Amino acid sequence: MDMTTPRRVGKSALEVTPLGFGGGPLGDPRSNMRACLDTVHAAWSGGVRFYDTAPYYGVGRSERRLGVALTECGERADYRVNTKVGRTLEPEPVRNESLKTFSPGGGVRTPRDPRSGHRVYFDYSGDAIRRQHRDSLTRMGLPYVDSLTIHDIDYGHQWPEQVDTALLQLSRGGGAKTLEDLRGGGLIKAIGAGCNREMRNYDTWDGGQQEDLIERIADAVDLDFLVVAGPYTLLDTLALRRVLPFCEARTIGVIIAAPYAGGWLIAPETIPYMYGETPEDVKDKTLRLSAVCREHDVELAAVALQFPLAHRCVAAVIPGAKTPDEAVEAQRLLKVRIPAQIWSALKAAGLLDEAAPTPA
Repeated sequence: MDMTTPRRVGKSALEVTPLGFGGGPLGDPRSNMRACLDTVHAAWSGGVRFYDTAPYYGVGRSERRLGVALTECGERADYRVNTKVGRTLEPEPVRNESLKTFSPGGGVRTPRDPRSGHRVYFDYSGDAIRRQHRDSLTRMGLPYVDSLTIHDIDYGHQWPEQVDTALLQLSRGGGAKTLEDLRGGGLIKAIGAGCNREMRNYDTWDGGQQEDLIERIADAVDLDFLVVAGPYTLLDTLALRRVLPFCEARTIGVIIAAPYAGGWLIAPETIPYMYGETPEDVKDKTLRLSAVCREHDVELAAVALQFPLAHRCVAAVIPGAKTPDEAVEAQRLLKVRIPAQIWSALKAAGLLDEAAPTPA
């Protein structure tokens, strides 16, 4: 599969390489700086020119490391960067535990990084987004980013009343206008929003609650793309129900994050499915998928990585990488030749939705 010819993202002017780089692992404080730099350089050497990050990843650490790495790789015009808005990082010299809040699933919603001493705050208002954009540029040491994505307005990170507050900040608090003004002024090329199906919000998809929310966000902001993590993988194609048809109808592009289902499809023996306890039906389906892949002498991870790129809305996949070997492995998996009959075999076995587009 071609991994270097750029694809247009929705109706925007942004074009990205089909294989991008997920910068979440760069925020892990257990990874040293040299390893992170080498990982980005390995992605670059393989032709990757689209890089995704966020202030939330490592509470600023991912952005800092990515910016340093990219300045050693090439000229700014030669690559594309997407970062996120919705969270402000504030210095907190003395830890104040009263500022720590929790998400519906019990996780820490507003963490403080013990090394940098910065705390996460949610704010989707116009003034906050303008500051977040500038803060990200400063952390990365870059003059501009190519796109901004509204991060984590979902029922995994937010309580229902917090979701409503975030939407009001976008619609009446100037958040949407600020993003659209940044795009209209040429400071960014595209506006995105996150769309997550993780174990922390898994059940809220059952009745369409998360899908309703995506449509509410798109009604508030003129979106160019969604960053989709979870509901469109080899294991789970629930996005075919409403999300992808909605994107087609509005010419909204899609960037696929977590194409290995949070790492589960690469190393199920050590990594859980979508950042939580793996359901039994997912374990069973994974075993059946693996069996079909073995019958056709092809790696499950290669099938998983290439599958979402067949959908016409999808511009790129952005698997995360925490070592140079992982960055190189993604490049290899995207080049693996997959026999056409595997797709029909997966559908015949009931393992893949009949409506799912598959690579030629």
